[in-house]
Amino acid sequence: MEACDLGTITLTRKATPNRSTSMSLPEAVAWFAGEGHSDRPRCVSSMLLASATVLSDRLPDRKRQRLKRFVPALVGTAGDGRDRERSLLAMDWLVRVHTPAWLRLVPSLGLAAASLAEHEPVLGVSDAAELIEAPLVAVRRAALAARTRVSWPETGISSADVSVAVSRALSAQAADAAVAATLDISESFLAVCGRMRLAIEQAVLVAVCARPWNSRSVSLDEHVSTLMAPTTEQLDDAVIDLFARLVDVTPPSDHGWLSTHPAESARRDGLV
Repeated sequence: MEACDLGTITLTRKATPNRSTSMSLPEAVAWFAGEGHSDRPRCVSSMLLASATVLSDRLPDRKRQRLKRFVPALVGTAGDGRDRERSLLAMDWLVRVHTPAWLRLVPSLGLAAASLAEHEPVLGVSDAAELIEAPLVAVRRAALAARTRVSWPETGISSADVSVAVSRALSAQAADAAVAATLDISESFLAVCGRMRLAIEQAVLVAVCARPWNSRSVSLDEHVSTLMAPTTEQLDDAVIDLFARLVDVTPPSDHGWLSTHPAESARRDGLV
Protein backbone atom coordinates (compact mmCIF):
# COMPACT_ATOMS: atom_id res chain seq x y z
CA MET A 1 0.00 0.00 0.00
CA GLU A 2 1.32 3.42 -0.95
CA ALA A 3 2.34 5.53 2.05
CA CYS A 4 0.21 8.54 2.92
CA ASP A 5 1.88 11.86 2.12
CA LEU A 6 -0.05 14.53 4.02
CA GLY A 7 1.64 17.26 2.03
CA THR A 8 -0.08 16.16 -1.16
CA ILE A 9 -3.57 15.68 0.31
CA THR A 10 -6.45 18.15 0.02
CA LEU A 11 -9.11 17.63 2.68
CA THR A 12 -12.68 17.58 1.42
CA ARG A 13 -15.99 18.17 3.17
CA LYS A 14 -17.47 14.75 2.52
CA ALA A 15 -16.21 11.21 2.24
CA THR A 16 -14.95 10.15 -1.17
CA PRO A 17 -15.62 6.85 -3.01
CA ASN A 18 -11.99 6.11 -3.81
CA ARG A 19 -8.61 6.88 -2.30
CA SER A 20 -6.88 9.78 -4.05
CA THR A 21 -5.21 13.04 -3.08
CA SER A 22 -8.62 14.51 -2.18
CA MET A 23 -10.38 12.99 0.83
CA SER A 24 -12.07 13.74 4.13
CA LEU A 25 -10.14 14.00 7.40
CA PRO A 26 -11.26 10.55 8.67
CA GLU A 27 -10.24 8.99 5.35
CA ALA A 28 -6.81 10.61 5.62
CA VAL A 29 -6.40 9.09 9.08
CA ALA A 30 -7.35 5.65 7.77
CA TRP A 31 -4.72 5.93 5.02
CA PHE A 32 -2.03 7.20 7.40
CA ALA A 33 -2.78 4.29 9.75
CA GLY A 34 -2.48 1.74 6.97
CA GLU A 35 -6.17 0.84 6.99
CA GLY A 36 -8.33 0.34 3.92
CA HIS A 37 -10.15 3.32 2.41
CA SER A 38 -12.84 4.31 4.91
CA ASP A 39 -14.31 7.32 6.67
CA ARG A 40 -14.65 5.19 9.83
CA PRO A 41 -11.05 4.34 10.73
CA ARG A 42 -10.87 1.71 13.45
CA CYS A 43 -7.87 3.39 15.09
CA VAL A 44 -9.75 6.58 16.10
CA SER A 45 -11.85 7.10 19.21
CA SER A 46 -15.57 7.20 18.37
CA MET A 47 -15.90 10.58 20.06
CA LEU A 48 -12.99 12.13 18.18
CA LEU A 49 -14.27 10.61 14.94
CA ALA A 50 -17.69 12.21 15.43
CA SER A 51 -16.09 15.58 16.15
CA ALA A 52 -13.62 15.30 13.25
CA THR A 53 -16.42 14.44 10.84
CA VAL A 54 -18.32 17.62 11.74
CA LEU A 55 -15.17 19.73 11.49
CA SER A 56 -14.29 18.28 8.11
CA ASP A 57 -17.79 19.00 6.85
CA ARG A 58 -18.42 22.49 8.28
CA LEU A 59 -15.14 24.40 8.11
CA PRO A 60 -14.37 26.63 5.11
CA ASP A 61 -11.94 24.96 2.70
CA ARG A 62 -8.93 27.07 3.73
CA LYS A 63 -9.37 26.29 7.41
CA ARG A 64 -10.21 22.65 6.75
CA GLN A 65 -6.66 22.13 5.47
CA ARG A 66 -5.34 23.05 8.92
CA LEU A 67 -6.81 19.77 10.20
CA LYS A 68 -4.15 17.72 8.41
CA ARG A 69 -1.80 18.29 11.32
CA PHE A 70 -4.05 16.18 13.55
CA VAL A 71 -3.87 13.06 11.38
CA PRO A 72 -0.87 11.37 13.09
CA ALA A 73 -2.13 12.14 16.60
CA LEU A 74 -5.61 10.71 15.92
CA VAL A 75 -4.12 7.30 15.14
CA GLY A 76 -4.30 5.06 18.21
CA THR A 77 -6.89 7.05 20.16
CA ALA A 78 -9.49 4.26 19.91
CA GLY A 79 -9.89 2.57 23.27
CA ASP A 80 -7.44 4.83 25.08
CA GLY A 81 -9.98 5.32 27.89
CA ARG A 82 -9.98 9.12 27.72
CA ASP A 83 -13.22 9.90 25.90
CA ARG A 84 -15.07 10.96 29.03
CA GLU A 85 -12.34 13.51 29.80
CA ARG A 86 -12.62 14.74 26.22
CA SER A 87 -16.39 15.09 26.48
CA LEU A 88 -16.11 17.08 29.70
CA LEU A 89 -13.56 19.40 28.07
CA ALA A 90 -15.95 19.94 25.15
CA MET A 91 -18.81 20.66 27.55
CA ASP A 92 -16.72 23.25 29.39
CA TRP A 93 -15.83 24.91 26.07
CA LEU A 94 -19.47 25.06 25.02
CA VAL A 95 -20.38 26.78 28.29
CA ARG A 96 -17.43 29.15 28.67
CA VAL A 97 -16.50 29.97 25.05
CA HIS A 98 -19.23 29.08 22.57
CA THR A 99 -22.31 30.38 24.37
CA PRO A 100 -20.86 33.71 25.57
CA ALA A 101 -19.46 34.40 22.09
CA TRP A 102 -23.01 34.55 20.72
CA LEU A 103 -24.45 36.39 23.74
CA ARG A 104 -21.95 39.20 23.11
CA LEU A 105 -23.84 40.09 19.92
CA VAL A 106 -26.37 41.81 22.19
CA PRO A 107 -24.81 44.67 24.24
CA SER A 108 -27.28 44.24 27.11
CA LEU A 109 -26.13 40.62 27.50
CA GLY A 110 -22.49 41.53 28.09
CA LEU A 111 -22.62 40.72 31.79
CA ALA A 112 -24.44 37.44 31.15
CA ALA A 113 -21.71 36.50 28.69
CA ALA A 114 -18.99 37.49 31.16
CA SER A 115 -20.62 35.38 33.90
CA LEU A 116 -20.06 32.32 31.74
CA ALA A 117 -16.64 33.19 30.30
CA GLU A 118 -15.18 34.15 33.68
CA HIS A 119 -16.49 31.13 35.53
CA GLU A 120 -14.12 28.50 36.85
CA PRO A 121 -13.91 25.30 34.80
CA VAL A 122 -17.21 23.45 34.51
CA LEU A 123 -16.47 19.92 35.61
CA GLY A 124 -19.91 18.31 35.61
CA VAL A 125 -23.26 18.37 33.83
CA SER A 126 -25.10 19.57 36.93
CA ASP A 127 -22.69 22.53 37.18
CA ALA A 128 -23.33 23.39 33.53
CA ALA A 129 -27.10 23.16 34.06
CA GLU A 130 -26.97 25.53 37.02
CA LEU A 131 -24.61 28.00 35.36
CA ILE A 132 -26.68 28.46 32.20
CA GLU A 133 -29.94 29.34 33.97
CA ALA A 134 -29.24 33.01 34.82
CA PRO A 135 -27.94 33.87 31.32
CA LEU A 136 -30.97 32.14 29.81
CA VAL A 137 -33.29 34.33 31.88
CA ALA A 138 -31.36 37.42 30.74
CA VAL A 139 -31.68 36.34 27.11
CA ARG A 140 -35.41 35.80 27.45
CA ARG A 141 -35.83 39.30 28.87
CA ALA A 142 -33.79 40.77 26.02
CA ALA A 143 -35.89 38.86 23.49
CA LEU A 144 -39.12 40.10 25.04
CA ALA A 145 -37.91 43.71 25.00
CA ALA A 146 -36.71 43.38 21.40
CA ARG A 147 -40.19 42.61 20.14
CA THR A 148 -41.13 46.26 20.57
CA ARG A 149 -37.87 47.69 19.18
CA VAL A 150 -37.39 46.19 15.73
CA SER A 151 -35.38 48.77 13.75
CA TRP A 152 -36.11 47.54 10.22
CA PRO A 153 -39.47 48.24 8.62
CA GLU A 154 -42.31 45.77 8.13
CA THR A 155 -41.29 43.31 5.43
CA GLY A 156 -44.08 40.77 5.48
CA ILE A 157 -41.70 38.24 7.04
CA SER A 158 -42.90 36.79 10.34
CA SER A 159 -40.86 36.36 13.50
CA ALA A 160 -41.09 32.61 12.87
CA ASP A 161 -39.37 33.13 9.50
CA VAL A 162 -36.53 34.97 11.20
CA SER A 163 -36.23 32.27 13.86
CA VAL A 164 -35.98 29.59 11.18
CA ALA A 165 -33.28 31.56 9.34
CA VAL A 166 -31.28 31.97 12.55
CA SER A 167 -31.65 28.29 13.44
CA ARG A 168 -30.59 27.26 9.93
CA ALA A 169 -27.47 29.42 10.10
CA LEU A 170 -26.50 28.13 13.53
CA SER A 171 -26.95 24.54 12.38
CA ALA A 172 -24.22 25.06 9.76
CA GLN A 173 -21.56 26.10 12.28
CA ALA A 174 -18.28 24.20 12.64
CA ALA A 175 -18.52 24.76 16.40
CA ASP A 176 -21.06 21.92 16.46
CA ALA A 177 -17.98 19.70 16.45
CA ALA A 178 -17.85 20.45 20.19
CA VAL A 179 -21.41 19.15 20.59
CA ALA A 180 -20.41 15.96 18.75
CA ALA A 181 -17.49 15.67 21.15
CA THR A 182 -19.83 15.37 24.16
CA LEU A 183 -20.81 11.88 22.96
CA ASP A 184 -19.60 10.20 26.14
CA ILE A 185 -21.89 12.30 28.37
CA SER A 186 -24.69 12.89 25.86
CA GLU A 187 -27.40 11.12 27.87
CA SER A 188 -27.13 13.58 30.77
CA PHE A 189 -25.88 16.62 28.85
CA LEU A 190 -28.41 16.68 26.01
CA ALA A 191 -31.02 18.74 27.87
CA VAL A 192 -28.42 21.28 29.04
CA CYS A 193 -27.03 21.54 25.53
CA GLY A 194 -30.53 22.24 24.26
CA ARG A 195 -30.98 25.08 26.73
CA MET A 196 -27.67 26.62 25.67
CA ARG A 197 -28.78 26.39 22.05
CA LEU A 198 -32.05 28.12 22.98
CA ALA A 199 -30.15 30.96 24.66
CA ILE A 200 -27.89 31.32 21.61
CA GLU A 201 -30.77 31.30 19.12
CA GLN A 202 -32.66 33.95 21.07
CA ALA A 203 -29.56 36.14 21.42
CA VAL A 204 -28.84 35.98 17.69
CA LEU A 205 -32.52 36.66 16.96
CA VAL A 206 -32.40 39.81 19.10
CA ALA A 207 -29.24 40.96 17.32
CA VAL A 208 -30.75 40.29 13.89
CA CYS A 209 -33.91 42.24 14.69
CA ALA A 210 -31.90 45.18 16.02
CA ARG A 211 -29.78 45.48 12.89
CA PRO A 212 -31.04 47.71 10.06
CA TRP A 213 -32.05 45.64 7.05
CA ASN A 214 -32.90 46.62 3.49
CA SER A 215 -34.98 43.61 2.48
CA ARG A 216 -35.15 44.75 -1.14
CA SER A 217 -31.41 44.34 -1.71
CA VAL A 218 -30.39 41.67 0.84
CA SER A 219 -32.19 38.42 1.60
CA LEU A 220 -33.04 37.41 5.14
CA ASP A 221 -30.45 34.62 5.06
CA GLU A 222 -27.78 37.08 3.88
CA HIS A 223 -28.79 39.53 6.61
CA VAL A 224 -28.42 36.83 9.26
CA SER A 225 -25.15 35.53 7.79
CA THR A 226 -23.57 38.99 7.68
CA LEU A 227 -24.36 39.64 11.32
CA MET A 228 -23.05 36.24 12.40
CA ALA A 229 -19.91 36.24 10.25
CA PRO A 230 -17.39 37.77 12.71
CA THR A 231 -18.43 35.43 15.52
CA THR A 232 -18.45 32.47 13.14
CA GLU A 233 -14.90 33.32 12.07
CA GLN A 234 -13.70 33.50 15.68
CA LEU A 235 -15.40 30.28 16.69
CA ASP A 236 -14.03 28.42 13.68
CA ASP A 237 -10.54 29.13 14.96
CA ALA A 238 -11.53 28.42 18.56
CA VAL A 239 -13.04 25.02 17.78
CA ILE A 240 -9.90 23.98 15.88
CA ASP A 241 -7.92 24.84 19.01
CA LEU A 242 -10.43 22.88 21.08
CA PHE A 243 -10.02 19.87 18.81
CA ALA A 244 -6.26 19.96 19.38
CA ARG A 245 -6.89 19.84 23.12
CA LEU A 246 -9.41 17.02 22.75
CA VAL A 247 -6.90 14.89 20.85
CA ASP A 248 -4.22 15.39 23.50
CA VAL A 249 -6.69 15.71 26.42
CA THR A 250 -5.11 19.03 27.41
CA PRO A 251 -7.19 21.33 29.66
CA PRO A 252 -6.99 25.10 29.13
CA SER A 253 -4.73 27.26 31.25
CA ASP A 254 -5.82 28.86 34.52
CA HIS A 255 -6.99 31.87 32.50
CA GLY A 256 -9.50 29.75 30.68
CA TRP A 257 -9.89 28.99 27.00
CA LEU A 258 -9.23 32.54 25.81
CA SER A 259 -5.80 33.99 25.04
CA THR A 260 -6.35 36.72 27.63
CA HIS A 261 -8.20 36.55 30.91
CA PRO A 262 -11.93 37.11 30.21
CA ALA A 263 -12.22 39.62 33.06
CA GLU A 264 -9.53 41.75 31.46
CA SER A 265 -11.27 41.55 28.08
CA ALA A 266 -14.59 42.54 29.64
CA ARG A 267 -13.07 45.57 31.36
CA ARG A 268 -11.32 46.60 28.16
CA ASP A 269 -14.60 46.35 26.27
CA GLY A 270 -16.43 48.39 28.91
CA LEU A 271 -18.69 45.57 30.04
CA VAL A 272 -17.81 45.80 33.74
